[in-house]
Amino acid sequence: MIKKSYIISIVVIVSFLGISATWVISKANESINELPAVIKKVPDFSMTSHIGENFNQDSLLNKISILDFIFTSCPGPCPIMSNNMRTLYRQYKLHPDLQFISISVDPEFDTQEVLKNYADANGVNDERWKFLRADMESVKKLSTDGFMFMSESLPAGHSVKFVLIDENGDVRQYYNGTDDGSISILRTHINSFLKNLKKESV
Repeated sequence: MIKKSYIISIVVIVSFLGISATWVISKANESINELPAVIKKVPDFSMTSHIGENFNQDSLLNKISILDFIFTSCPGPCPIMSNNMRTLYRQYKLHPDLQFISISVDPEFDTQEVLKNYADANGVNDERWKFLRADMESVKKLSTDGFMFMSESLPAGHSVKFVLIDENGDVRQYYNGTDDGSISILRTHINSFLKNLKKESV
């Protein structure tokens, strides 16, 4: 009798733990699928793309943007970041409302020609992924004031974050551009924002 009661107790505990785990996972999934809140507005800026076009804060409007800071001669995290950005660029090739922006933190070396070659090497064949440059002071100002990144030791000390910017030019979330798990969450948020943008345009 005691043994039977013991077994029943174990079954009840295991069932409870299973239900609790399911609830926690469910809540975690709900949290991931929720649209992140507005963090701050991207300030005014003006830069030049790898094809010589002006790109400023108004270029962020009416599109979902994924932005990062890199430099083409970077021996560290940049190749990983660009590889992850390239993967997203290819996966969302049928979504013109999603754009990718990579800003050089070494504009002296990363001339327009160098950025154009870097874009070509990453398979960029349309205007959905832009590589931008400006003078170093402008880059530092945007990095610090626009996205709250440290900029004293650029180019080597640049952030490895990807920034999600909504169609109103507001920063919504940061993600580790070198981490697969973080990129997976970013992909979920991209899908949610694109779906929301489509609803607003109807």
